[in-house]
Amino acid sequence: MEKLIEFRNTNFAYNNTNAFVDFNMEILEEDIVTLIGPSGSGKTTLLKMLCKRLPNDSLYYKGINIKKHDVRELQKEIIVIFDLPLTCETVVDELKKYIERIGLSQGEIDLRINRLSKFFDIENLLETKIKELNKRQKNLIKVLRFLIVEPKVLALDNVLANLYKSDLEKFFEFVKKNKITVLNVTTDLNQAIYGNKLYVLENFVLILEGSTNSVLKTDTLLKRLGFRLPLAVELSIELGHYEILKKLYTDMEKLVKTIWK
Repeated sequence: MEKLIEFRNTNFAYNNTNAFVDFNMEILEEDIVTLIGPSGSGKTTLLKMLCKRLPNDSLYYKGINIKKHDVRELQKEIIVIFDLPLTCETVVDELKKYIERIGLSQGEIDLRINRLSKFFDIENLLETKIKELNKRQKNLIKVLRFLIVEPKVLALDNVLANLYKSDLEKFFEFVKKNKITVLNVTTDLNQAIYGNKLYVLENFVLILEGSTNSVLKTDTLLKRLGFRLPLAVELSIELGHYEILKKLYTDMEKLVKTIWK
């Protein structure tokens, strides 16, 4: 798979104690990377570099320094989502707000709205006023207004925590179906089970990276950092100590079926 995002020997400092020093991280095409770490470990800083809110001369996209890419094309291919308020009057206006800025035809915009609304079953909400939505619906629209762009890379700053489980599952189904590469910054390890890789930051250092299951097995370290393992993972590890199980399970239903065989 092609390398899409690369931080190459990145150096950045807020002060003497909060700094990236020769930091390296890469994300491959179609990766779904979960990035976790304690508060103040540098997670959001990386996202701000990715969307150019902070300077970074050592960030590469598709092997080329990001400064050399056309800004308009980057807006179509890399999207970083922060938890920003909804500002339009209706749902359909909110869905159009960002996508209209990237130069798509009206026909393509309508096609994407139709496709996205069917997939997430919100066709009956398109003309609804934002103020009439419930909390669940508002949180979903906050994500969908950027997902509709169908970017090459989608980075999220702890915004999926507000989604219901069923909406979360649909989100990851959509990104996998459309081959969207994801960098999901979160404090909820339960979200890691939807991805193929798990990265752990501590004090601006990438202390762990690898396949999701391999990193989840480092349960002592993750707990030291204050993270709670998904219940199925924790039970798998404990039962493994007694040689009842020989593999790690992330799905509780599959775990229970295996135990009762």
